[in-house]
Amino acid sequence: MRLPFSARILSGFSMNRVLLIALLAMLHMPQAANAEGGCPAGQYPQQGQGWQSCVPIPGNAGSQGRPAVIWQDHWQAVAADTPKGILGVSTGMLTADDAEATALSDCRAKGGAACSLEISFVNGCVAMAVGESRKNFRGASTKYEAESAAMSQCKSNDSGCRIYYSACSLPTRLQ
Repeated sequence: MRLPFSARILSGFSMNRVLLIALLAMLHMPQAANAEGGCPAGQYPQQGQGWQSCVPIPGNAGSQGRPAVIWQDHWQAVAADTPKGILGVSTGMLTADDAEATALSDCRAKGGAACSLEISFVNGCVAMAVGESRKNFRGASTKYEAESAAMSQCKSNDSGCRIYYSACSLPTRLQ
């Protein structure tokens, strides 16, 4: 009786050699990818018109076992009594209501009678540019961007523009 080809090759080897060859062959097999849609572990694909990105899965600790990053928002606000030229400000507040109430209170404490809220912003920067006849408030991610936006708005409607006030209230990392 003639053995099949594979059996003839293996008949000259001991069982230990056969197991060693099988183990080596398995080590050279490609590993299966577990990523969702081409994203790394702990992320999923997100796309829009003309773009695609990977974003973290909410509540996922990530592939390295690190806990998810948790940020605490910080609000700021500016109130003004324009006829008297008084500004009331607040920064680093935990809620919009607290930031706005503090800015209005600060304006009144400085002698403002007709204080009104001008801007409230979270996790970023605000700037106030003043010109000959107007004031302009803008918020943005950075101080430079907020000041540039306020100056641009001022220059398009007024002359003699300058930055009068700017501040940032950025989020803080809790975890």
